[in-house]
Amino acid sequence: MQRSLRIFWLLAIMAVLVALLPGTSLASGNPGLVQQPPPDPATDWARVQAAGTLVFGTAADYPPFEFYNSNFELDGFDIALARAIGEKLGVAVEFNDFAFDGLVNAVRLGSVDAAIGAISVTPDRQQVVDFTNLYYIGNSVALATASFTGTINAPSDLSGLRVGVQRGSTYQTWAQHVLVDAGVIAQDDLTVYSTPSEIIRDLRNNSLDVGLLGQLTAELAVQRNPALQVVGAQFNQQQFAIAAAQGSSLIEPLNQALLELQSDGAFADLVNRYLQVNPDSVTPDEEAAVVENVTPPAEIATPAPCIKSMAFVADLNLDDQNMTAPPIMTPGQDFVKSWRVLNNGSCAWAPDFALSYVNGNRIESSMSGSPVPVGRTVQPGETIDLSASLRAPQTYGVFQGFWQMRDNLGQYFGEVVWVGIQTPDPNPPAPPPPPTQEINPNLRADTNYIAPGQCTAIRWDIDDVNAVYFIDGGNQQGVGGHDAHTVCPGGTTTYTLRVVDRNGATHDFTITITVSGAPDYSINFWADATDISGGQCTTLRWDVRNVQAVYLDGEGVAGVSAREVCPGSSKTYTLNAVKYDGGQDARQVTVNVNSPQPPPAQPPVIRRFTVNSNEIPRGQCVNFDWRTDNAQGVNLLRNGGAIVAGGPGNGSAQDCPDAVGLFEYKLVAYGVGQTEQNVTVNVAGPQPR
Repeated sequence: MQRSLRIFWLLAIMAVLVALLPGTSLASGNPGLVQQPPPDPATDWARVQAAGTLVFGTAADYPPFEFYNSNFELDGFDIALARAIGEKLGVAVEFNDFAFDGLVNAVRLGSVDAAIGAISVTPDRQQVVDFTNLYYIGNSVALATASFTGTINAPSDLSGLRVGVQRGSTYQTWAQHVLVDAGVIAQDDLTVYSTPSEIIRDLRNNSLDVGLLGQLTAELAVQRNPALQVVGAQFNQQQFAIAAAQGSSLIEPLNQALLELQSDGAFADLVNRYLQVNPDSVTPDEEAAVVENVTPPAEIATPAPCIKSMAFVADLNLDDQNMTAPPIMTPGQDFVKSWRVLNNGSCAWAPDFALSYVNGNRIESSMSGSPVPVGRTVQPGETIDLSASLRAPQTYGVFQGFWQMRDNLGQYFGEVVWVGIQTPDPNPPAPPPPPTQEINPNLRADTNYIAPGQCTAIRWDIDDVNAVYFIDGGNQQGVGGHDAHTVCPGGTTTYTLRVVDRNGATHDFTITITVSGAPDYSINFWADATDISGGQCTTLRWDVRNVQAVYLDGEGVAGVSAREVCPGSSKTYTLNAVKYDGGQDARQVTVNVNSPQPPPAQPPVIRRFTVNSNEIPRGQCVNFDWRTDNAQGVNLLRNGGAIVAGGPGNGSAQDCPDAVGLFEYKLVAYGVGQTEQNVTVNVAGPQPR
């Protein structure tokens, strides 16, 4: 297991400080270490520039935003966005994985430069950290099993149900206030989990009725678990931003990088790739994105509470080399895994704090492990060695189990550590021969012509094959099916992409990079399917590099992007590129439509229905905004009474309820049929006398 050099330097600084104090040591078990204060937030950006590295904290348990992929690497929308930000800022990017409810504290302690991990901006969090402008606005939903027959349209629909939320999330705050404190459900019926995967597990086990999650995470869970379904929406709008220390000079460059990524189309590309939704539906506009950070008071009357945190220091045995070489075990083999960890917070750890398994890549990844109690008081700045007694699974495969530190109240904090092993199958069954398949890896380069000393990226996309290799001279390297390789040839060079299909047959595809003064632009334009039936759709994709502008049928578009099209009849699409010298080049794709059918009348769809606040004091107003498709008009109702009747399909309205209590607002869009969505607003304050 590998971690950022930040811990190395933290320990080195501690060691120097401790060496100046008689009778102190950095050895495990010694309580006398001096805690290094966090860096000055005002110098954050200068420090990152000097180091050339920006360290992000994340919580890799929330797909599609952050997760470990099948190669045991951090992946997801937030991870890709952070890397793109690093490119804009001209610095390398590193990640440290934390328990979600310890992310904000990691920023406060200076364990990371910033945190990105589907973190919603809330007033409580703004009291202790600063946020960039919003980069994502999304919906939240209620998830249940397929056997659940109800529909969750309002908090009252959750009465009597067992509800699950993630600890430290805005869902926990909403459920506690709107459901438990309001008497809708009992406190015992609200279960708090450390990860969303635990919520999904208990839904499948029927020990939970409803889980509250982000819409995209819930939809991904339904795709992977057909026994689940979404049964309600619009409970608590998600508003994600990047967190940094209060007063951090990083906020301005991070905001600038986000703005550039949204302006040049790179942000939309990431949305299409990872979230697979219309980028306009989740990207806040410039005005709505602004976050006003809170200026902390000059003096604090009472001491701030201490902060719990933990940092990984070293694997003491069974180092899996960052999951590139997991130790080999026989099925059922007993073994012990040991880590050295550091209390880098400002709270002492009590003896009943414990390192506990939280999740893994497979159901067997707990490896029969039990929580490992700390066993003694561990002071801030002190390291301790912890060991877990484990048993290799009886099945074959590669297993990665994640462990987190938790306190005596069950709250998780600090960095994530893991144990990785493999149990190889000594007699793997021979797979049946797959059917003959057509191989087309769409092998291409950002530019096929470069000047001496320049580089280019060779890219390919292929699915459902046994293996893919990139061959550079005599060097053959295994690569992913959707991957790229940067090359910097000294002269004109031919590269080979070798694809092994499901039958075991090998297919070689070559591409030549010419080193000369030839044009350095490139155009690739293709469709997922060029022959479709009437009423079907296909996706146009393009990758255009080093040009002034790109137009799809006359409409300006990003250089690398995609668009779903549903032509009513056969149609030819033209992609035109304007080169830097003013010349133009074009590519065309024809989509043939067989037996086109007239498009049916479409029912109305509510694309967005939001309220600026779900809780206001009596006497204030709330503002609503909605966007619809195919609607002849809308009605906005409050507790069944009309506020707006026959309103436009896209519009906004204001309402000022003159009473306290819980109000249900319903947007009804009508046309060919009708559809509706609900939001609730809690009006707080004393009743009028």
